[in-house]
Formats: sequence, C-alpha cells, structure tokens
Amino acid sequence: MAKKRKKAPQQNCVAMEDRYLHGIVYQVCAFLSMFMPRTLAVRLVCILFVACSMSNKRIAALADCHTKTVRNLRKRMDYEPVSELMVIAKGSGRKPKANAEIKTQIIEKVKAGTFCCLRQIADMIKISFALTISESAVSKLLKEFNIRKLKSGSLPLKADVEEQRKFYDNTLHPLMEKAKSGECVLLFGDASHFVMGCDFLGSFYGLFRKFMKTLSGRKRYNVLGMLNFATKVVHTVTNDTYITATEVCKMLIILEEYYRGHTITLILDNARYQKCKAVMNLAKQLNIELIFIPPYSPNLNLIERFWKFVKAELRTKFYDDFSEFCAAIDGIIASSVGENSARVETLIGEKVQLFDNLEQVSEHFFEQRRKSNEEKKTA
Repeated sequence: MAKKRKKAPQQNCVAMEDRYLHGIVYQVCAFLSMFMPRTLAVRLVCILFVACSMSNKRIAALADCHTKTVRNLRKRMDYEPVSELMVIAKGSGRKPKANAEIKTQIIEKVKAGTFCCLRQIADMIKISFALTISESAVSKLLKEFNIRKLKSGSLPLKADVEEQRKFYDNTLHPLMEKAKSGECVLLFGDASHFVMGCDFLGSFYGLFRKFMKTLSGRKRYNVLGMLNFATKVVHTVTNDTYITATEVCKMLIILEEYYRGHTITLILDNARYQKCKAVMNLAKQLNIELIFIPPYSPNLNLIERFWKFVKAELRTKFYDDFSEFCAAIDGIIASSVGENSARVETLIGEKVQLFDNLEQVSEHFFEQRRKSNEEKKTA
C-alpha cells in the first residue's frame, strides 16, 4: 500500500492581474503597521476584501495570509461587529508547550537525576510529560534556571569521610600553620610515573581534528618528589626503573642535609615502600617525622595537585628522545619556584578537598551544594 504524502505548506500565488493590487496591499499593511499590530492591519484589509465579495483564496494571496484565516474571519463577520474583530483577544495565538508548573517539575527531575547530555533530558521530558522538545529548547530551559553542565568529581569508594576531616582539623591544618610561621618544614611526598609518548594527548583549537604521533610507551621516567608547603620547592629522586624503599631513603638523606637544624615533617601516603622498616628506622635516626594520611585519601596529599600540573604542561608535545623527555619534566618541576611560581602558589594552599559536605542524590552519586551569599554571611 502506497504511503500517503504529507501535504506541502500552502503557498499563495498571486495572479498576473493582481500583481499591482498585491503591491498596493503590501504598502497599505506596512503603513497601518505604524499605528497598530501587523495582525490587525492584515485583518482590516481582509475585512474590506470580504466586503467586496472576493474569494477566500484570492484574499489570502493578496494579504499574504492563510486561506483558513480568511475563512474563519468571514464566519465571524456573520455574527460579530467589526469593532470586536479588530481586537486581539488576550491569550490568543500559539500556546507554549510547557507552562510554568511543568517547567518547574522538569527542572526538579533534572536536579535529582544524573543526565550527561541534552538528548537524555529531552527523552526524559518526552516520557514523563508527553512533550516533544528539541535539544536547543532544552538548553534554553536550563539557562533560564541557571543550570550548567559541570564536570563531575570523583569520590574514592573506600574513603572514610569523617576520618579525613578529623585528620585535617587535628593534624594537617595545625602543621600548615606552623610551616607558614617557620616553626617547622612541612613537605608532601609522593611518586609520579611519566610514560613517554602515550600519556599526554591533549586538545587543539582548529577546524579539523589533529593526530599526534605516539610511541610504544615502554620508557618510563619515575620521579619521587617532596614538595615544600611554604616555599614550593620540589626535591626529587629519579630513575627509569622502579621507585622502592632505596629511593625513599635517598630522599630522606637529601632532606636532612638540606634542612639541617629544622624540624622536618613529611606527609606521605600508605605505599608499602614508604612504610617499611628501613624507611621508618632511617627517619627516626635523622629525626624526621613521618605522618601517613588516612587510606584512600589522595585529596589530602597536596603534591598530587602539583603532579597534575606537570602532566598538563606535557600535553600536546611530542618527544622521541628519552633524555629530552626527562629534561622537559625536570624543567617543569624546577619552574615551581621560577616562571610558574604564581600558578603553583594558587594550587598549593591551606584549602583541601574534603567530602563531608556532600549530599547523596542517588545510590552512587553525591552533590556538593555551594552556600549562598546570605548563608556565608551567617556562617
């Protein structure tokens, strides 16, 4: 069975003998639009033509309107005076697809859900409210309620939120205050592993997508770093094999020589090679205090932010020589007290990401709600 063709939208064709009259009507409507809405100007012209007993199709062609409009107007003229025809009724015209109440319900569902694209929200609206809405219309609706697309954060599955807060309040923050006043030297330590050629793809601005050459990824530059909280100096021990307790012991000796005469405190994670007997005994001999953050709490080790900064500096750059690759990393690390000191200063401060202010919105998702200005003043 053949499919029915959709009706094409009506096109009003002006007959040859009406071309001059059509031009006059256009000018009359433009003149009347100076004193009234264009809808009423067209309606007035149509009333005059109906009174002259013209056909609906001819009137529609001359006035640039739909035949249905003329037909409805002719019916109304049978029982309504012209004075009422020349009034635009309040609430007439195309009705909006979603009223204020439905918009509010849609926004509440968006806030409670975990939608990652406009298409998902449009599908939700179609299923829940039986409304077909385009992605651009969804975008306008979200902007109307100040809803933006925000990058999601990660919450370690086994992290103890209360333990993190207790560690920060009772241990970490007091040490930061002492380091700022010069009472002690506070360092954050961790190892980072830089694989040449495959870990640092980034983004480019342009009309077309760019491709960067990559290597097999078998050459790795390992850096054990210690970041001074106050001065932002980074001490390193490097190799291209593995980071073990031997490298940690070398670092302890370097720090003892560099900060001789000062109280040294190291904030470390719970890696086995940092908690072994060799490291603990040497730290005790050198009078260096080792403090280990709670398990699954990388957010409390500020050097993680510095490693993220270093890797960002390496993105979109190609290296095919391992010595050049290592030299580039060493240069970026050294710039923490040089050309990039201002950027590192903003990264490393007293503020630490904690998760005790999150509100659970579903089984696996949490939300961090910012305080309003009024709440900040009363706090």
